[in-house]
Amino acid sequence: MNGNMNIVFFAARKLHKEYFSKLAQQIRQQSPQYSTAVLWHKSLWQNLAWLACLFPAFNADLSSLVEDHIHEKQNSRKGRLRQASYWPIFRAIKSFEAHILFAIYYSAFKASKAQQLVIWNGLKFRQCIAIAAAEAQSINCLYMENGLLPGKTTLDGQGINYRNSVPRSAEFFLNLSKTSFTTDLIDQLAKPLSDQFNSKPSHLPERYIFIPFQVNTDSQVILFSPWIKDMLDLVNQLNQVSQILGDKMPHVVFKPHPACDQNYDGLMNQYKQHDKLHFDTQTPTPVLIQHADAVATINSTVGIESLLLNKKLITLGQAFYAIAGLTLTADDQTSLIKQLQTVESWQCDQALRTAFFNYLASSYQVDGRWQDANSEHLSVCAKQLISLIEATDSLNSKALN
Repeated sequence: MNGNMNIVFFAARKLHKEYFSKLAQQIRQQSPQYSTAVLWHKSLWQNLAWLACLFPAFNADLSSLVEDHIHEKQNSRKGRLRQASYWPIFRAIKSFEAHILFAIYYSAFKASKAQQLVIWNGLKFRQCIAIAAAEAQSINCLYMENGLLPGKTTLDGQGINYRNSVPRSAEFFLNLSKTSFTTDLIDQLAKPLSDQFNSKPSHLPERYIFIPFQVNTDSQVILFSPWIKDMLDLVNQLNQVSQILGDKMPHVVFKPHPACDQNYDGLMNQYKQHDKLHFDTQTPTPVLIQHADAVATINSTVGIESLLLNKKLITLGQAFYAIAGLTLTADDQTSLIKQLQTVESWQCDQALRTAFFNYLASSYQVDGRWQDANSEHLSVCAKQLISLIEATDSLNSKALN
């Protein structure tokens, strides 16, 4: 890499602004050839130079970002109560807002002479617009998120969740399994979960499949759940499956997500007398995983936890860990019926599971929690971020030659 590389951090939350400031300082200390800047989204509009960027902004196609945002709002508790006439007005307002934000972010990135943009998550409304503004100037983006594993942080040059760069080929991981791994790594990673194990509550069925709810407005549901639109639909799909399978239907235990603002009292009352579908709001998730025959999830982190605890897993949505041999996959109701009938005899490939978690822990995730941001974590994270930037810069240079 030649010359000074300017890394710009885009912060949409105060906690991330504080963390990015520490990381930016660490990068300058470790690699003085890099300059860094942290942009706080709430103050960027104050430089009115963005008014000159309105033309490229209103020519940018942001319609899909707006539609995803509308879908998120429609899935919320308040959104479900809105009249149909509300949404065309909301769409017009949000479309206008998206183009104004694009102009503001486009101008800020241009003024900062950004060559690399580091952004948190990258799937939320403002973040998506910031990425679009960066890409319009050929600025490469790097993504950060909470760790997939305990005590880790995610840093990815491609995206997060289903869009991340984790390979999807079982062969990739099985080839890795030929190298030496820490044999008790998975047990170490799973310990915070297994420490919560407890005796089986008497109200649970003798045998069951555990299905955790996810937050209806989360990007995991909005963007990466092609056939199940929300948790009401999830229960409805399982109810239909139960009607088809009859006595062959396994017991299913649902657990509402504590962070979801949706009130499920009506839903739980509706299914209170159902023979096979049950709800549990009190039992800790690790205990529900512990005593389940298998777990099914759209794509939540409970899927990762279930794999750590060596439970059979069925994925119902787009999940980066939905790898043949590691999980069973159901991409519609018909395949869900098939997998429910298959799961009892199916076995996870343990060599694949070991290699998968060793890759996540040793190669993919950054050590340390960003919330703690001690000197060791900041040093490792800065080194990994620079490594990703240099690898991307090298690929770009080869592509130009």
